[in-house]
Amino acid sequence: MYAQVVIFAPVAPSDSGPASPAFTYRLPDEQGDHLTVGSLVVVPFGSRRLYGIVVALSDLSPIPESNLRPIHSLVDLQPVLTPIQIALARWMSREYLAPLYRCLEVMLPPGIVGHADVEVELARPVTPRDVYTPAQDQLVTVLDARGPLHGRQLDRLLPRQQWRRAASQLARRRVVVKSSVLAPPRARPKQVSTVEWVAHAADLDEALEGLRSECYPTIAAFLQAEGEAVDVSWVYAETGCQRYHLSKLAERGLVAFDTEEVWRDPLADETFVPDTPPPLTSDQQSVWEAIRLAIRASDLRPLLIHGVTGSGKTEIYLRAVAETLAQGRQAILLVPEISLTPQTVHRVGARFGRRVAIFHSALTEGEQYDAWRRVRAGLVDIVIGPRSALFVPFSNLGLIVLDEEHDESYKQAAPSPRYHARPAALELARLSGAAIILGSATPSLQSYYHAQRGEFRLLEMRRRILAHPRRLSDLQARYQVPHTHYRSLEEEGTEARYRSLPPVQIVDLRAELRAGNRSIFSRLLQRALDEALGRGEQAILFLNRRGTATFVLCRDCGYVPHCPNCDTPLTYHGPDAQLVCHHCNHRAPQPERCPQCRSQRIRYFGLGTAQVERTIHRRWPDVRTLRWDHDTARHYAAHAAILDLFSSGLAHVLVGTQMIAKGLDLPLVTVVGVISADTALNLPDFGSGERTFQLLTQVAGRAGRGLLGGRVVIQTYHPDHYAVAAAAAHDYGRFAAQELAFRREQGYPPFRRLVKLVYEDEILSRARSEAEALAQALRQELSRRGLAPTDLIGPVPPFFSRLRGRYRWQILLRHSDPVELLHAVTIPPGWHVDVDPVDVL
Repeated sequence: MYAQVVIFAPVAPSDSGPASPAFTYRLPDEQGDHLTVGSLVVVPFGSRRLYGIVVALSDLSPIPESNLRPIHSLVDLQPVLTPIQIALARWMSREYLAPLYRCLEVMLPPGIVGHADVEVELARPVTPRDVYTPAQDQLVTVLDARGPLHGRQLDRLLPRQQWRRAASQLARRRVVVKSSVLAPPRARPKQVSTVEWVAHAADLDEALEGLRSECYPTIAAFLQAEGEAVDVSWVYAETGCQRYHLSKLAERGLVAFDTEEVWRDPLADETFVPDTPPPLTSDQQSVWEAIRLAIRASDLRPLLIHGVTGSGKTEIYLRAVAETLAQGRQAILLVPEISLTPQTVHRVGARFGRRVAIFHSALTEGEQYDAWRRVRAGLVDIVIGPRSALFVPFSNLGLIVLDEEHDESYKQAAPSPRYHARPAALELARLSGAAIILGSATPSLQSYYHAQRGEFRLLEMRRRILAHPRRLSDLQARYQVPHTHYRSLEEEGTEARYRSLPPVQIVDLRAELRAGNRSIFSRLLQRALDEALGRGEQAILFLNRRGTATFVLCRDCGYVPHCPNCDTPLTYHGPDAQLVCHHCNHRAPQPERCPQCRSQRIRYFGLGTAQVERTIHRRWPDVRTLRWDHDTARHYAAHAAILDLFSSGLAHVLVGTQMIAKGLDLPLVTVVGVISADTALNLPDFGSGERTFQLLTQVAGRAGRGLLGGRVVIQTYHPDHYAVAAAAAHDYGRFAAQELAFRREQGYPPFRRLVKLVYEDEILSRARSEAEALAQALRQELSRRGLAPTDLIGPVPPFFSRLRGRYRWQILLRHSDPVELLHAVTIPPGWHVDVDPVDVL
């Protein structure tokens, strides 16, 4: 037998060129029976050893056997990828012009593949007559003192570029020897030490004779009560003993030490209170019947649920998961943001118990590795997470759900492969024979267009559900608010199943300025907040820009501090008194004088979430606030903590960026204010209108989800813009019709596909010449095919023309099948190819 192996290393001149080739190897005599498609192996490659994946087995070799080398070793006795995952990786490689090995890598948990490295050691003893440069002398001194070292060890001891250059020079002089090494995988099962009482109880007094510490009888009583091996750390915590005491007992044969493998499960300490499915509304029932029949009939046409915010889409997802599990199959539930995982986990866990796992990049390497192994072992039926959760190795996948399917977070921006989870999920569903449900209150225009053409089945829920009736005293106890809040509900009755979407009022900020109101809060928003806070209710204020001020300006000479790496204005962050670049994280101190004219008339312009929070405290001193943005929630646990604090009523106002616009269910929020609806509206991007409509609609959907109702105030300088007006009217159809007409006229998606090609270089002239050379090659290919030259836009510098010290030039290609066209053109190294980009900035 022969194996086709894709190695985890670049072997083509371009990282964005054709798919990685597979190399043929002989199966080794030992462990050959365990090798199968999807096995992770180590193979010889030139003078190195590299990791690779077996993608095919054959009893025929394409080259003479005398030229073949055997596979060196098998890393894991079980395959790490399924045949379906390998097929999906091949599709991603073709679709996104990415090397196959990168598409295979993205499906593995971090740490499962060890890194290739170099080992450096002295070839001969050091003598006083040897003459070295300072960098060479440093390297020789370190090696002489510590012996052979790996490259990663030397990186911690010496400047990386200097020692590597010195090592190459010394290797040519045969002073040192460089050899290729392969580090073992970092990810491995967690082992804990255990201890067990093995002596008979009758022998206890005699056995403990001479041991004076009170710890010994305490240990004996504890271990005897347990009756089995327990983690030694538990023994320390329960008895106050130390390792010394246990060792003494082990010397007398009273206890026995061992090791035990344990799962690293971030949900291990979660408590799931079981719930029962609530009765469905008529809208839900209609949609559920269509989905249930599709799952039972194995109808593989994608299902698109267009349900307004609060219409009960999650309950439909849960019932679809239950139907799938009843068939003995598994389900993946994707959410766009890691921050949405806790809320989703609690709802799914309450319904399905412990056979639920989460998978996302904020977990530790060990937690991701164990979640992946549990899925592979069949110990998990449901996986929840963002786009990376799509690649867990289920053996019998029956359902994929993409909640908030419109969200741009489903797009992998970098590094390669720059895939989008929605088409990847559609392909995985096709390969697996699984049902797929896409859900959103604001479906992407691509999905909506597919539904109009009949490629997707469109299911609509146009009415918002009133919170399920519960006793008013329960509500009062849960939210700790006066009973008078619910008098109107007693009059209306809580048996009504639907509630109107919250009314949205648009405020023209130009009129506010003319009326003399220079506050960031319009008069209407101030009144709404006064009323809600006076009743003990909660509010959300949205601004999609973090920080205190957008930019800093000298009032005398007009100087604006820019990032030296990105040519973008620095944002002022007040609490740290720093200017920060939101692209490369460059930081500079707050200026006291203008560095250009030495003036002290430094002023701060624009607005960020931190400034909104400070303004709230000045206007409402007694109000407790929380801020939810990238500055305050850099870790997964921070998202859950902020959500828990706000949902428990410990804060009155939540100020945040787009993190607060997605899927949060907060019944006590009655006012939502959009501080500025214009942040993304005027960006030079074809998707700015759609992005604005989706964001405003989703933010507005956070209001009035409970029994108290709600209202929304949108502040804007463009009250007549069709995206703002349609969002205020909760009218998706009106927006989609106008936006699709514009896209059809301009030849933008979904009518034609886009590819964004970006070249970056530290030298501006070189970036421009490379862009012009590729553009010329693309024009020639378009001409050869008889296509219009207008299908090529550029080359031009993009909106962000310089990032992280590198100049950027961009080409946009519009075509019905741009990937097929690009396969006919050689793309030189250094280009970033983004198929179906979500923006062109």
